[in-house]
Amino acid sequence: MNNTILVAGSINMDLVIKVRSIPKPGETVSGGTFYRAYGGKGANQAVTVSRLGEECYFIGRVGKDVFGEELKENLLKNKVNIDYLVEDKDNPTGIAFIMVDNTGENSIVVAPGANSFLSQDNVRRCLPVISKARVLLTQLEIPVETVSFSLELAKKYDIVTILNPAPAKEIDPHILSLADIVTPNESELKTLTGIEPREERDVIRAGRKLLEYGVEIVVVTLGSKGAMMIERDSELYVPAIKVSAVDTTGAGDVFNGALAVRLADGDPVERALKYAVVSAGISVTRRGAQDSIPTMEEVDQFIREEMIEL
Repeated sequence: MNNTILVAGSINMDLVIKVRSIPKPGETVSGGTFYRAYGGKGANQAVTVSRLGEECYFIGRVGKDVFGEELKENLLKNKVNIDYLVEDKDNPTGIAFIMVDNTGENSIVVAPGANSFLSQDNVRRCLPVISKARVLLTQLEIPVETVSFSLELAKKYDIVTILNPAPAKEIDPHILSLADIVTPNESELKTLTGIEPREERDVIRAGRKLLEYGVEIVVVTLGSKGAMMIERDSELYVPAIKVSAVDTTGAGDVFNGALAVRLADGDPVERALKYAVVSAGISVTRRGAQDSIPTMEEVDQFIREEMIEL
C-alpha cells in the first residue's frame, strides 16, 4: 500500500532567542541566549511525517543562499524527498525570528522570502506523485492561491486533504470546503469564524460553523489542554499528556504531521487524533522546532510506558 504524504508549504531558517520574558512594545529584555534552528510550518510537518515513518514529498521554495543549502541538506538528512523543492534565484530563503520565554511560550515574526513565490506551476510539477499519494497537508505560510490549487488538485485524485489554517488569516470559505480536515488552534478558529472560544461550547459552536462551509471534520488544537474534534453528529475531546513544557515552537506542526501519518496508515480519525496529541506533547519537552520532533520509536515507547490507549 502506498502511504505517501505530500506536504505543500513553507520552509524557514529560525533565528531564536531564549529570554526570561517576551518583551512588551518598547521594552528591551537582555540576558537571552541565541541559537539557530530549521523551521517553517511546511518543513516542520514534512520532517514530522518522515520521522514518524511515512514517505514524504515536500513541495516548497528556498532562496539560492547559504540558508537554503542548509535547509535542503537538513531535509535530506531527515529522509524527506526534495525533488519538488524549488531553488529561487531572485528571492531569499524565508527567515523566522522567534522569542521563547521561561514557560515555553513563544512570539514569532516571519519574513517569508521565497515562500511567497511558491506557485501553482510548482505544485503542478508534482502531478506524478499527487496522483498516487494518500494525504496532502498544507498551511497558510504560502500564497493562498497555491493552497487552493493544491487542495483542488488533491481532491481530483481522491486524496485526503488536511488544511492547517496557520498563521491565522481570513480566507474564502470555498478554500476551507476543499479540505476534508481543517486544524485551527483557538486563535485561528476565532479568525475563521468570528467566535471567541472562551469555553468548550464556544469551540464546538465555532467548529460547527466551519462544518457549514463544507469541511468534513474540524480538529481544534487547544495547546496545553489537548485537542477537540468536531463532526456533524459528535464531538471528541482528547486531553493533553502531562509533561513539563520547555518550548512550544512547532508543536502544532508536529500535531498536524502526526495526524497525517496515522490517517495515511488507515487509522480512524479518533485514533489518529490521540496519536497526534501524544506526538505534540513529547515535542514541547524539547527545544526548537524540528529538533523537538520525536521519532516513531519514541512515540510508540511513550505510549507503551504511559499505557495510553489509542
